[in-house]
Amino acid sequence: MKRSLCLLLLAAVGALPLAAAQIKKDGWLFPNPARAEKKAIRPMDATGRIYGKETLMKIYKKKDQEVVFETLEIEGEVFACQFHIKGKDGKPTEVYAIVDTDGDGVFESKFTAGEPARTPEWVILRYFKKHPDLRDPGPSVDAPSGQ
Repeated sequence: MKRSLCLLLLAAVGALPLAAAQIKKDGWLFPNPARAEKKAIRPMDATGRIYGKETLMKIYKKKDQEVVFETLEIEGEVFACQFHIKGKDGKPTEVYAIVDTDGDGVFESKFTAGEPARTPEWVILRYFKKHPDLRDPGPSVDAPSGQ
């Protein structure tokens, strides 16, 4: 179950879009982790450009609510947050993610479940700037043009 959640998260979020995302210039509301219960921290491999399990997924549950959210970060750079909001009256759980695609701290892009996405380029570049001894292999062959 936990492994399938990670695989679902990886498929649903990561960041830079291959398809259209809903954009809100002033950003989507980011949850306050201090007001939620931390459930787990899981390392995961979200990009082939950085060796190993470079991404930390921190899982939280909002107190007194049926909302679980996960933040995604590399080296302290939080770039995405995925939400699971339990449906009411038998409706399915709503799953979506908000992403800071350009590194300005504004989570302006919103992806629904199943929309393909990638780790933003700015996160990868900052990682290699912090680790000058490592070599960036460059964009993968499956990256969209212009990335």
